[in-house]
Amino acid sequence: MNREEAVKIVNSMLEKNVEGLKMSEDKMDKTLVDLGVDSLDLMLVIMDVGEAAGVAISDDEAESLDTPEKIVEFICQ
Repeated sequence: MNREEAVKIVNSMLEKNVEGLKMSEDKMDKTLVDLGVDSLDLMLVIMDVGEAAGVAISDDEAESLDTPEKIVEFICQ
C-alpha cells in the first residue's frame, strides 16, 4: 500500500470515529490525544484501519501508534 492510500484510510477512519474531527496534513504529527481521540475511539479507529488496510494490528503494536503518521507508517510496512 502506498502512503497516499494509507493517509486516506487513516484520515477517513479518524473522522468516522471521532465526532467533529476534520483531518488535514498538518494534523498528521499531532498525538491522537491532542486530536480528541479517547480510548474507545482509539480502539475503533485501530480496528477500522486494520480492516480497511487489510493488516492485523495487535494490542501491543496499537500502543505505539500514538499519531496518525505512525499509523500510516505502520500500515505501509
